[in-house]
Order: sequence, then structure tokens, then C-alpha cells
Amino acid sequence: MCSSDLFHADFEPRDLPEEQSRPLLELLDRMDFDELPEDLTGNPAHPDQFTYTITVKTDEGEHTVVVGDASAPDEMQELMRMLDRIARKRQ
Repeated sequence: MCSSDLFHADFEPRDLPEEQSRPLLELLDRMDFDELPEDLTGNPAHPDQFTYTITVKTDEGEHTVVVGDASAPDEMQELMRMLDRIARKRQ
């Protein structure tokens, strides 16, 4: 299960069309999401940045990462955009 907190959205990748689920799962794997530190908010000099809380639950466990939009690495930016697109389509 994946979720994002800009607005709350929970979904199961297996419930998504393959053209959405495959890129999402591939990106999470490529990022080694479960190995990322829990806090990626970066430099506190960005007080106005949006903060995202992204939780991925698998059969092996759960991992949550908090990330700021201004300080997010490129792959995390891609993940945030992907989750946003998926969540908007599900509204």
C-alpha cells in the first residue's frame, strides 16, 4: 500500500492499471525505498516547503519517509509526482 499526505490517498498497487502499477513498483525498487532514511526534509532553511509523508507497506513490513518538496532528490520528486497523478485519478 502506498500513501501520500499532501492530501491523503491510500491505494494498493495491485488495484491499479498495469500502466500505473508497473512504473510505480519499478521506481520504488530502483530507489531502494525501504532503505531510505525516515527523514529527508533536508535543509531547515526551506520553511515554506510542502512536506510529504510516504508510507509503503509490503508483506515484509512497512517503511515511512518524510520528505520536503524543495529538498527531495530527483527520484523522490518523480515518486511524489507519480503518487499525485495516481491519487488525482482516483478521486
